[in-house]
Amino acid sequence: EPYFGRVCTKEEDGSEVSFLIGKKSNIEAGIVDWRNGPIAGLYFNYKQEEEFYEVINERERAGYIQLRRSYQIENGQLVQIDAPEGMFRRNEAGWEKLDVEDEIVAHRSRGMGSKEKRLPNILSLITKDQFELVTSNPEHPVIIQGSAGSGKTTVALHRLAWLLHEENSFAQAKNTRVVVMNKSLQIYVCATLPSMGIEGVETSTFNGWALSIIRKAVRGRPFFKFLNVPSFVEEIKFSEEILKALEGWVEKQNCALDAQVKEIFKKWPGLLKSWTKTNNTAVLPRLKDFAHDVKESSLPKYDKDQCLAFLNRKSFDMEDYVQDVYKLLHDSGHLKGYLPPNPKLDSHLDYLKRLTEKNRAKNNLDYFDMSLVLRLIQLKNGGLPDGTGGVTSLDHLVIDEAQDFGPVEFAIMMSAVSDKRQITIVGDVAQKILSARKFIGWNKVVENLGMEEDSIIRLEVSFRCTAPIMTLAHKVAGDPKKVEGRAGPDPEWHKAEDRESLLEKLVDWTHSLVKADPYKLIALICRYPKQAMELKEELKEYLPGEVRLGHRDQFSFEPGIMVTNIHQVKGLEFDSVALIEPDEENYPIRREESRNMIYVGITRTQDDLLLTTVKPFSRVFFYN
Repeated sequence: EPYFGRVCTKEEDGSEVSFLIGKKSNIEAGIVDWRNGPIAGLYFNYKQEEEFYEVINERERAGYIQLRRSYQIENGQLVQIDAPEGMFRRNEAGWEKLDVEDEIVAHRSRGMGSKEKRLPNILSLITKDQFELVTSNPEHPVIIQGSAGSGKTTVALHRLAWLLHEENSFAQAKNTRVVVMNKSLQIYVCATLPSMGIEGVETSTFNGWALSIIRKAVRGRPFFKFLNVPSFVEEIKFSEEILKALEGWVEKQNCALDAQVKEIFKKWPGLLKSWTKTNNTAVLPRLKDFAHDVKESSLPKYDKDQCLAFLNRKSFDMEDYVQDVYKLLHDSGHLKGYLPPNPKLDSHLDYLKRLTEKNRAKNNLDYFDMSLVLRLIQLKNGGLPDGTGGVTSLDHLVIDEAQDFGPVEFAIMMSAVSDKRQITIVGDVAQKILSARKFIGWNKVVENLGMEEDSIIRLEVSFRCTAPIMTLAHKVAGDPKKVEGRAGPDPEWHKAEDRESLLEKLVDWTHSLVKADPYKLIALICRYPKQAMELKEELKEYLPGEVRLGHRDQFSFEPGIMVTNIHQVKGLEFDSVALIEPDEENYPIRREESRNMIYVGITRTQDDLLLTTVKPFSRVFFYN
């Protein structure tokens, strides 16, 4: 798709200018890069027949927009034109004008028979206000909220593409990062970036990024294990209070170290002064710099050796982050000073202490400890180590699915950028599926970034889902309302008599979809990974060679039938979705995240939704 828009202007002096707008510039073809500020603004900021005034290349230009068109090109052929007169689509018989419903269909991210399964190009759909927020000020943080399928991630990546273009900002691709929630979304985003003109940007899950740093910073090879722990343990480890407890723990260590240094070096006031003036420096670089000062000093050899040995021991102890986490979680008295009052707090902390002793004996770490270890590394080094002796200071950071990150993760990410304004945050609280990680809330995010709430980009229209699917989604989310939008079939409810009947329904349903469109990407979404693996094995008998498993980096977005689980599909989209066994056992109404998980599952589809179960459907569908 070399271009997606065209603008013709009539200038005040009577001259006429015409140009195309695309994802990359081509001077010979008259194509302007959409990231080229004022010129591209003539397309994004004005409608046909509107007057304009812009400063372009340091020259004032005024006039009116004679013509404005949006195009869709497939396989080198112009197939769609959007103009004030209406939307026109090419078919075998020629060009036809679309009615309103068909116009909405035409805005879908991928059409019937498309092999391309990646984030959509929505540049031609960005509003004037959104374009201004995405491109106006590189020093301004951007928050993007929106419903499922509204293009949040895509808008965020276009913001990044604009920042990285030529001289729009100081950000360099090699020092920019996109952080997503799961491995499957990482693969999906990575496949999309080149089409947006983004090269060299690291995309990772938060845990993948954390592990890459921890394994370089921690002695030995820490083993993080998924442990089945009570919800109160998760809540403690992902709370805002644990963040303060970590900071208090490091401060307590710093105070003890400071007292020891002052006692040992009181005989050498010059060195003690050198130590004292670095009081605001993080402890590990402070120890390193002070050791250098001692080494270069004129102390007698014996005293110098003794002092350096002491400082080396202290550095060694301070770098034992894993033992620090064990000690912190074992110290009920310290934690109690930060955690909110609770009648069961003593018993909860006692359980946590016993669990920590058990983990330490086996040299294990709970997977939920990863963020705690990383935050300790960050606090003690004055940043995340970059592997070359310095610390990471990102030019820009994009955080996707922000609602599923807790206070500790947010603190880590916000501290990893050179300036907290160099950040783009994307989220939707209706899609929060990790309940233990208490999202700090949009109000707090806005406050921390020094923003005004009215500067948040809000995307309300779902370009992915049909109106019947979004109507069901709103009901599940506890906000029942009739949704306007693209027409489509109603969700299909199937109550199977037994497991065999359920499997037969899936086979018939998938066969009918593939027969109608062999390029469909169909997802069969289970609650848990084990259920997905079992379903894949069961379907082997009915659909030999046709079904694949979607799990972490095994995800493939080629057309076909994929079996996966609910936590793998956040941020993804498919042509058709079957939600497997959405019953009360898998999605109990008493659990807060059940509603959000079902919302996520049903909003992954563009067209077709099947809900099939043997047991009664979850009450989440029927009670607000």
